[in-house]
Amino acid sequence: MADQPTAPNGRPLDHTARVGHSTAAHRAHGWCSACPGIEPDTELVAWRARDNALHAAADPAQAHDPDSCPDPRAEEVTHGR
Repeated sequence: MADQPTAPNGRPLDHTARVGHSTAAHRAHGWCSACPGIEPDTELVAWRARDNALHAAADPAQAHDPDSCPDPRAEEVTHGR
């Protein structure tokens, strides 16, 4: 039997949110930051990774690390630094 995916806290994924938990996060990730042992920044990183993957799948020509600037000098010119 293959290993089952788990949440960052090592528990099995649960796609139904309990009261007080994020329904959207449980639907998307199988866990949320209200789950024991999971910090809010862990959920934030998961949302960003999911959004980046969806963006890359929708437009492969634009697939790059959206958190980096390909040419920092262009940013300086654009933002007047």
